[in-house]
Amino acid sequence: MSYNKKEFLLPDSHRSMACYHAKIEEDNAMKLTIHDCNKSIRLHNDLSNPEEVKEALDKLGSLAKGIAQLRDHILINYYKKNNQ
Repeated sequence: MSYNKKEFLLPDSHRSMACYHAKIEEDNAMKLTIHDCNKSIRLHNDLSNPEEVKEALDKLGSLAKGIAQLRDHILINYYKKNNQ
């Protein structure tokens, strides 16, 4: 089953070209690419392999958790302090 989603992280920003591209190809290759203005990273797994399916889920879960923790830290220590 294929999947293809691309989205700008700040679509209305004139300063940011940050985006992500999440894709599962016909050969079951999962690719998640995160781009900012200068660099990109890509996570890759072969979803035909049961061990790599678990690995993909673990990678995505760890990434989502880390992003949520960073967001919370910024919210508490920067955003709330500047907007009180």
